[in-house]
Amino acid sequence: MSKKVIIVDEQGFSRICSALLELQGCRAECRPLSVCAVDLHHPDVGLVVTSYPYGEKLLESLGGRELPVLVLADSLSDPLLNTLKQVRHACCMVKPVDYERLTSYVRQVLVGGASEWGGYDLV
Repeated sequence: MSKKVIIVDEQGFSRICSALLELQGCRAECRPLSVCAVDLHHPDVGLVVTSYPYGEKLLESLGGRELPVLVLADSLSDPLLNTLKQVRHACCMVKPVDYERLTSYVRQVLVGGASEWGGYDLV
């Protein structure tokens, strides 16, 4: 997989998620919320993983971009669903995270399996 995953979340989860994805052969990098927007315009970024509400401003900034986003949330809410509607290609997983499902989804996105999406999906 040539594209990389950018993880924008709290430091502890970011490191765990990055390590798990790398064990599955994915290139994953952790980015602090304050500087990640610059990195996301790079053409080798294939997916962004963040949580809600932690990454709410990031999600708003992604708007209609083609970049797929995986959002991890404690629960579904109207504000979360409204935010997801603003992102062109978003998927939401409710915690606790099923890491097998997470890595399967990430691999699917990175090989182009989710490129035909529009709107958001709940997993």
